Amino acid sequence: GIKGFKALLGLAFAIIGVTFVLIPLTVRGNNAILVSIGVVSVVSLVCFIIFDGIGIKSISAIIATIAGVSVAGLFAYIVQSIGHLSGFNMSEAESLMLIAKNDQFYIRGLLVAGILISSLGAVMDVAMSIASTVNELVSINPDLSFQRLFKSGMNVGKDAMGTMANTLILAFTGSSLNLLLLVFSYGISFSQFINNDSIAIELLQGLAGSIGIIVCVPIAAFITAFISKYGENKKNRQ
Repeated sequence: GIKGFKALLGLAFAIIGVTFVLIPLTVRGNNAILVSIGVVSVVSLVCFIIFDGIGIKSISAIIATIAGVSVAGLFAYIVQSIGHLSGFNMSEAESLMLIAKNDQFYIRGLLVAGILISSLGAVMDVAMSIASTVNELVSINPDLSFQRLFKSGMNVGKDAMGTMANTLILAFTGSSLNLLLLVFSYGISFSQFINNDSIAIELLQGLAGSIGIIVCVPIAAFITAFISKYGENKKNRQ
């Protein structure tokens, strides 16, 4: 119904943000990581407002999403620096360098930028699930304590975290299925396989996205429970 239509509007805005903002700005030589952070923040803000308006659920989900995705990007940046992974390790790097119109093409940030974008949907899903659950509990029983609401949000988040982390890992595994088949066919050893640049990048993407979800869970539960309980109490006192 209306919710489905709003979800389509949010998806359309996300596609527009990536297509007409992220990609053009990156091609023009802007820092891909900073541009991605900006796009992720704006997309999450607009999508949640379109879907649920301005309220407890949307505010909590927005803050938790931005925090989770930012931590995922930070983790990816640290690991790529330690492991000497960068945009040059990607299979499309050579083609991107050939079509780049100037030397300012910031290819080193593309790996982290891709992780920020790819983890956004999963983190948004978990954040809204927790915020919506806590909000429903408050509407059914306004007398529930902050501690009880937070614990309930955490319980929901733990369940969602396990399935969503699997979703991310399996999604990245599916995208690398051809590579995995080649590795198996040529009988490459495990040590050589795990040190392959493409495999390392896929593992980094899955781990970073999962960490973003893990960070998102307590933030969403805490903020929703806090605003629902103490914000409502303040409103009633006024």
